[in-house]
Amino acid sequence: MKKTGIIVLLLALMMFTAGCTGTKSSVSKTQTSNTVSSSRVVPEKYVEVEGVKIYPSLIHFYMYGMKTCPHCRHMHQLIPQKFGKDSLTYYELVNNKTNQKLFSQLAQLTGITGVPAIAITYNGTLYAVIEGEFNVSSTFEILATAMKNNGTFLFVGKTYLLPHNDKKSRILINALYRLFVKHEPVDVQEVIKEMKS
Repeated sequence: MKKTGIIVLLLALMMFTAGCTGTKSSVSKTQTSNTVSSSRVVPEKYVEVEGVKIYPSLIHFYMYGMKTCPHCRHMHQLIPQKFGKDSLTYYELVNNKTNQKLFSQLAQLTGITGVPAIAITYNGTLYAVIEGEFNVSSTFEILATAMKNNGTFLFVGKTYLLPHNDKKSRILINALYRLFVKHEPVDVQEVIKEMKS
């Protein structure tokens, strides 16, 4: 793993202490740009982390949670405060059989059993899946490190980097994308079978 990846892993481990939000990172600075993508104009404000420009309006969070969980309520409030009211898609587990089924599939594939369970996407690409409350201000560093290492982070007690160019990792990333972003079921046994082949 590259030096940058190791640094973010250490930062991530510090973020997850006791399910509490840590202090705000001072690594990044907000700047402006007139960059244009092939399909649309990219928002002008961005945060630069280690040479990677990240536009906050292209970040979206997906969260499985429970209204009875104080950590879920905190993240449900904090994410929109930091990234805007449309930055979070929330899936309530209490009294919702569809969300419970999808969360069960998530648990089978990743070992995530606690809530909140949060996915972070950037411009439609899944870059992190996190079990538990985390320091939302570190989102920029998580994304930049995942992008620089061409992978998706999985934070489930331990930190894993799922490389985008690895066939087995891609199978898992695609399943996680379906569960969080598309909000549709996966065939867990088929995903596991494909990853073993």
